[in-house]
Amino acid sequence: MSRSAEQIRDEWVTDLLPTGKWARGEGSNLSRFLLAFAVPLAGLEEDIEGLRAEISPRDASALLSDYEAVLGPDPCGRDVGDLSIAQRRSLAFQRWVASSGVSRAFFKRLAEAAGVTIEIVEPELPVHGPSRCGVQRCGTTSLRFTWIVRLPNHSTGLECPMRRLAPADTTLVFDYEDDA
Repeated sequence: MSRSAEQIRDEWVTDLLPTGKWARGEGSNLSRFLLAFAVPLAGLEEDIEGLRAEISPRDASALLSDYEAVLGPDPCGRDVGDLSIAQRRSLAFQRWVASSGVSRAFFKRLAEAAGVTIEIVEPELPVHGPSRCGVQRCGTTSLRFTWIVRLPNHSTGLECPMRRLAPADTTLVFDYEDDA
């Protein structure tokens, strides 16, 4: 919470001035002199307080266009058309947090930023008795690098960003709940 110029001046008078015959009253020359320096500091604190909400694109209003300029156009084309402020914030936030990590937990956080709950399953490698040379019985070791991503429906818009950010050796398979 930002302080007023009078609060700043009073703190200076109380904390910084030596004791003695200094006139400390609100109408004293010294108090008025300190108030002149406290006014711009109070304005700065107020500006900083106002920017507190702008620290993330999720809540940004004044700096939303700056976040979009830094991020550039969406490689998946989700930023075309007339988007509402809420949609622009959501998309900017998704892209802002989408640059760190390639774990299952990372993709779940990416989906949460879009307001979607997902489940990611890694299939177990099948192991069934001896196999014959040249014959594939149950599966291959490539299943080790497959993630099955369960999405609620086709309209989440998460397929492209997930494919772009997936580890190079991982194959994503999308499974939709509304297709069941």
